[in-house]
Amino acid sequence: MEYFRKYTSALIFLLALACALSLPYLYESQTLWYKIGLDKTLLRLGQISGMIALVLLFSQIVLAVAGRFLEKSFGLKNIMAWHRANGLLILFFAVLHVLLILVPEGLENLPIGFKFWPEMVGALLFWIILAMVISSRYRQALHLDYRRWRAIHKPLGYLTPVIIVVHVLYVSDSFSHNVPKTILLLAFALLCLRVFWVKGTAFLQNRKDKSV
Repeated sequence: MEYFRKYTSALIFLLALACALSLPYLYESQTLWYKIGLDKTLLRLGQISGMIALVLLFSQIVLAVAGRFLEKSFGLKNIMAWHRANGLLILFFAVLHVLLILVPEGLENLPIGFKFWPEMVGALLFWIILAMVISSRYRQALHLDYRRWRAIHKPLGYLTPVIIVVHVLYVSDSFSHNVPKTILLLAFALLCLRVFWVKGTAFLQNRKDKSV
């Protein structure tokens, strides 16, 4: 049973990653139509790195809430270790995404202004991720006590999936198509359902334990 849980978890992650990586090819952005050579390659790699960051960020929320299924499969200690490592991976692919998208467009043409609001949402997300990683890795050096850090880290963590969904839906015309849009919104809905299920189950269990 334990191996079944592990293989199921790994399979879901790999399927989600494969699906995300295929979307930029199946529903190519119009931006790529006007690029050739190295610029087109860099831009496509930027889109791919963004999709990887998306899958890792959703996975980060799953790891954060854990739940009995994951805890029994992998153990809480391993889940927390993966959560910390995954945070660094998210930041890495976010940085890669930003650089690979901006370089072909030219760093002098930064998308700043109200008409570029989806890009600005992405920039906000980037700075939130950066702040979360730095505050987590260097909490003691920054003299942040655990309660204060958790009070900031936890709500920001739950906010990031909302921000990235808004960013992805409106920044890329690939997601103007019904299929990728539906897949993204369905994945987001399942993620929310998972969070509410784990938190709700834990809440009811705590009430039951207190009443005994």
